[in-house]
Amino acid sequence: MSIDAVRFSDFDLSPRLQEAIAAHGFETPTPVQEAVLGFPDVLSTDLVVQAKTGSGKTLAFALPLINDLVAGGAPRVLVLAPTRELAQQTAGEMEWLGRPLGMAVATLVGGVPIGPQISQLRRGASLVVGTPGRVIDHLERGTLSADAIESLVLDEGDHMLDLGFRDELETILKRMVNIKRTWLFSATVPDSVRYLIRRYLKNPRRLVLSADETANEDISHKAFVCPSRKRYEALVNVLLWERPERAIVFCATKVETADTALRLAQAGFAAHPIHGDMGQRERNHALEMFRSGGTGILVATDVAARGLDVTGVTHVIQLGLPSNLEAYVHRSGRTGRAGNSGINVTLLSPVEARRMKALVRSFSLKISWFPVPDKKDLERLEHLRLNEELDKLVLIPEGGGYRELALAILERADAAEVTAGLLARLAFQAPRGYALKAELEAEQERAQRDRGRRGDFRGGRRGDYRSDRSRGYTASSGRARPRGSR
Repeated sequence: MSIDAVRFSDFDLSPRLQEAIAAHGFETPTPVQEAVLGFPDVLSTDLVVQAKTGSGKTLAFALPLINDLVAGGAPRVLVLAPTRELAQQTAGEMEWLGRPLGMAVATLVGGVPIGPQISQLRRGASLVVGTPGRVIDHLERGTLSADAIESLVLDEGDHMLDLGFRDELETILKRMVNIKRTWLFSATVPDSVRYLIRRYLKNPRRLVLSADETANEDISHKAFVCPSRKRYEALVNVLLWERPERAIVFCATKVETADTALRLAQAGFAAHPIHGDMGQRERNHALEMFRSGGTGILVATDVAARGLDVTGVTHVIQLGLPSNLEAYVHRSGRTGRAGNSGINVTLLSPVEARRMKALVRSFSLKISWFPVPDKKDLERLEHLRLNEELDKLVLIPEGGGYRELALAILERADAAEVTAGLLARLAFQAPRGYALKAELEAEQERAQRDRGRRGDFRGGRRGDYRSDRSRGYTASSGRARPRGSR
């Protein structure tokens, strides 16, 4: 770390807050945290903060607000989030920050009993984090009073509007009669967000940390073109090809999410679904399994996975054409977080691929295009892996445990048979993938005939996935061995 780097200790935060930050291993703020903490008279103005997903927005708004609070009394800070998971995650961050100062947090989300939430509020919670629907429920019941609330934070404002929460947000904003500051944090600022800003924020100051989230250099983007009726088989092949250490697979619907997770699990992948029809206990279990490494693949809908901050997500895989560029960006933002690299993969039919190219044409987003790996590609990759493992075995020095085991095997009368059996078991212990090349090429040819002209993926046009593969992508041309296990 540079001696000139800004540290949390450089800001006027209470000693107890400084100790809590240090105890969690934080020394230097992220750009969005530095921008908000260093903003002149930040508590005296409305703010619009545009920053990419995973940039540390929670601490950016929590630190100055908690630093200004006195413990006890009615709730004075209300944070709204679009989903239960994001609200619970944000509440967890605010709990460890507020605890040393004697501040309690109430988490108001749907899908769980309301009784314990009422008890949290009655015991005294300086900070409230919730989803719009459940917050309105408490306001109407009288269990949450808006009278003392001075600070309102709209987290992931763009997505709350995407999910249709405009009426709920306006209802809550109109109830905030004694508000001193409204802060909106968002990755993008579409027209729907601008409307909200114009109507409810007073002369807001704007901090732009990421004007174009698609330019996140920590995320590399790949698109695999696959047969339109073999999306699941294509997903299996991509998982075998990429071998992600930890991946989130996005589906368009709850039914597709549940079906995909079930089929992956039946095929031998450690996969769990998460979607809105699941009970909160089931969702929490799926998330805990994913966070702890018990599940390597989380299959999710947009609503369920929005705002998830799980460390170590190496891959995001999107099944099908995203509804818009913002959805694509928010999905991809589940990887490549906090300075770590990540890979975003999209599986598209030939028709969807053409539409995707049109969607991103005017944005600074580089996507590498490939045909979906075929079963023969996977076999070549597996042969390379087996050869590497054999090379490692040969290089094990005398006295190494594996070499001793190898010598013990060779002393047996049936050594050749045993050795061949072990190699066969190693080679065929996982799903083998599907043959998709012929069907993909036939579908592309049909699409070309229908268009009456040369297709996007048959020649040497810029972005042609064949040219990407010819630059060294296939296993036979020396592709680097992918990370992680099956």
